[in-house]
Amino acid sequence: MFNADLFFEALLIMVVGISVVFSALALLAGMIWCFKFADEYSNRKKITNYSKKIESEEAPDEVNDELVAVLSAAIEATLHKSVIIRKIQFLGGKSTTAWRSSGRSTHMRSHQINLRK
Repeated sequence: MFNADLFFEALLIMVVGISVVFSALALLAGMIWCFKFADEYSNRKKITNYSKKIESEEAPDEVNDELVAVLSAAIEATLHKSVIIRKIQFLGGKSTTAWRSSGRSTHMRSHQINLRK
């Protein structure tokens, strides 16, 4: 009843099948590992290009001492507190989208500013 030839043939088919499956899994794991490093490389490249672009941009010439004085006086008159202006960033331009404009207007409306009567 026990046929040794059939047993060894089945054992050989099992070993070949398992080795094919594990080699395919190892190949997929290697591909995923390579994709991880490729993604890190592309992200690093994008970050360096973006940082070079940001560093090369100069501050606009529109900011001067008179503008800072007018803005600080307007803020002090509105808030009734002394303020120090550390950074001025102009809104609008190329990078302004509808979502940004809507968010800014919602944020500005949320402040409770008491008007003098």
